[in-house]
Amino acid sequence: MRWNDLYVSGTGAWLPKAVGVDGAVAQGRYPAESAERSAQLSVTVAEPDEHLPDMAVGAARQALVRAGSAAGDVAAVFHSVVLHAGLDVWNLGSYIQRSVARPDAFVAEIRSGSNGGLVAVETAAAYLRAHEETGVAVVSAGDRWPEPYFDRWKADRIVYADGAAAVTLSRTDGFARLVAMVTRTDPELEGMHRGADRLDGIGAGPLEPVDLDRRHRHFLGEIGREEIWRRLDAGIRSTCAQVLEEAGITGGEVDRFVVPHFGLWLTRRQILDPLGITDLGRTTWDFSRQVGHLGAGDQLAGLNHLAETGELRPGQHVLLLGVGAGFTWTGAVLRILRTPAWAGQPV
Repeated sequence: MRWNDLYVSGTGAWLPKAVGVDGAVAQGRYPAESAERSAQLSVTVAEPDEHLPDMAVGAARQALVRAGSAAGDVAAVFHSVVLHAGLDVWNLGSYIQRSVARPDAFVAEIRSGSNGGLVAVETAAAYLRAHEETGVAVVSAGDRWPEPYFDRWKADRIVYADGAAAVTLSRTDGFARLVAMVTRTDPELEGMHRGADRLDGIGAGPLEPVDLDRRHRHFLGEIGREEIWRRLDAGIRSTCAQVLEEAGITGGEVDRFVVPHFGLWLTRRQILDPLGITDLGRTTWDFSRQVGHLGAGDQLAGLNHLAETGELRPGQHVLLLGVGAGFTWTGAVLRILRTPAWAGQPV
């Protein structure tokens, strides 16, 4: 969908201290061949007293302050999470709302795998469009991957990171205009993250940690590698083609690509190669290899990084790309209107 009156007015992030990959390899926690394949340098790991709800609130507050908005301006709050919101039978979105939004704001948690952050942005944009009297929406996303329930080093081909990021959307002004946004889906691939695991509503416990690799292998045996990659390639290509068409630009006119934090091999194979992108310097790869995969928060954190480091200039186009279990793909084109006022002011 093409948007004409929606803007990104603020960004924020709360990222714990980074832990080097070399140490995990030396300790036998991360296979050396996996480290070579991912080219990951470090991953952000929360301290015992750093909890996801408070990291999400911190990121959302920072985005709101940078937007120059107050809690009374915020009409909607959306939070996206992949693993766990911090407490069973609880609404993390309302916890964030208490800190950054008015009491009568609309609030919702969004679950759409690693694409959840961008799905939440699209949902927030639709909410603002449908409620013309509203002004600002806050979107946050992130995760925390606690052991032994989830082994960030071995549960998947991706190294998982703790942290949260956020953006504010405005109907009136911002440093970037949301030009177009497209989400496409392929439910035939949902089994990749289900495998043969039970569906009785009881999650894995300490004696049965999450094993995404096992689920992937089971699905690979059912559908075949060639068919999986055919569908994955088709999903990212069709999403990118449509969002560029709706934005009225070509891939060559995109100045920066904000990509998922999947490690080098998978980022290239699942995102860059199907789109014909060969220049890693046009992407947020260098940032991602220092942080790791933030679940649903990669794209929001990547945009925040570009804003903080002063890499955004008026007239540039930025394409945010997301892919998540389900499968879903989202592309969002931003046109930069001005360099954010907080450029050069990292977290």
